[in-house]
Amino acid sequence: MAEDAGAGARKQPDWSNAQRLYVLAVLCFVGVFNQLDRQIISIVLQPIKMEFGASDKQMGIVTGLLFAGFYAVAALPVARLLDRRPRKLVLAACLGFWSLMTSLGGFAQSLLQLSLTRVGVAAAEAGAAPAAYSILSDLFELGRRATVISVYTGSQSIGIGMGLLLGGWLSDSFGWRASFMIVGVPGLMLALLLFLTVREPVRGLSDGMAAESDAMSTRAALAAIFKITTYRWILATVGLCGFIGYGMFAWGPTFMIRVHHLSGTQAGVWFGGAVALSLLSGNVMSGLLGDYLGKRDLRAYMWVAGAGPLLCVIPVYVFITAADWRAAIAAVFAMQFLLTFHIPGCYAMAQTLAPLRARATASMLMGLASTLVGSGLAPVVIGWLNDVLNPRFGDQTLRYTMATISLAALGASFTAFMAARTLRRDYAAAMAERAALAA
Repeated sequence: MAEDAGAGARKQPDWSNAQRLYVLAVLCFVGVFNQLDRQIISIVLQPIKMEFGASDKQMGIVTGLLFAGFYAVAALPVARLLDRRPRKLVLAACLGFWSLMTSLGGFAQSLLQLSLTRVGVAAAEAGAAPAAYSILSDLFELGRRATVISVYTGSQSIGIGMGLLLGGWLSDSFGWRASFMIVGVPGLMLALLLFLTVREPVRGLSDGMAAESDAMSTRAALAAIFKITTYRWILATVGLCGFIGYGMFAWGPTFMIRVHHLSGTQAGVWFGGAVALSLLSGNVMSGLLGDYLGKRDLRAYMWVAGAGPLLCVIPVYVFITAADWRAAIAAVFAMQFLLTFHIPGCYAMAQTLAPLRARATASMLMGLASTLVGSGLAPVVIGWLNDVLNPRFGDQTLRYTMATISLAALGASFTAFMAARTLRRDYAAAMAERAALAA
């Protein structure tokens, strides 16, 4: 019966390698705009704050807590929709909506109006990563999965860098409003391309079996996911790394402007360029390394995921203490390069362990952990500490407040190594459960 299930999956329309790579390429472009539209506000925090007379804490709430809160509200229903309906349709709708909301942000006449557009971006972006990880896991088998996921997540890093670089240049040249108006338009065209040219893969294709035709209930999906010990450790790893990464994305450019007195364009070019290059190279390097070592021992995926955050503590310290802006930029590159080592292994193993009809939900929960703890909590904590400590330290305050994020790296390393301890056992259980369902 197991062989029959695999045969059923293979009877689905054939996928050439070129077709699989085309879908990967389209999803990578979606990943670029996912992060471009999310991160562009980071580089224009200062002019928005000045125009609307907002405090650092208020800006931290808009860019962090508010965004994360509505991302969280939309995440579960969107993920369940992805596990039940054609993923390309849901993703195209999400992409079109968040692109429109990004452009409308340029017309905001108050901080409240701007916040409402960011709510729209947050809610729609909740569907981006879960759709991509689920589709890619159905198109590429274990052994290639971490590498493919690293390419996708690497594309997101390009979006982060473009958000900082392009946003800084547009803001300095035409004002912060033009930054929002312009960057949202290409996403609308990409949504149409995705809808018209991407084919939906059968679920379970790369695993040689078809997923059960009946979608799992939300309660059953969550129960099945959270009973996996390794997944719970992975979830903690992603959340802790998100605290470091998003804290740096949100306040890093402002750090360069306030502490090292760079212009918005300079901060965008150098900080954005360092982040984009480090995330891209770090993702691809760790994905290749994970797949190479993982073929010998599955636990290597999580060993790689734990080593990066542990080592990144050193460049974080260099960044916050550097007297020269060039040294700070070099430290940003090294820190983000090492921090990204957790991403391919964590997401590849989560997708491998999760039930086939709950893969979008599994990746959604990880994105939620990263967003709530990272994008939601870190900017607010840093902004609040800025307001508290600024009377004493002035423009140097960010050196002290950003030091708080480095402690999360040690916790992330610990949870990743704990995941490695249970990975082989949970993988065997997942494969046995799928074989039993097929029989």
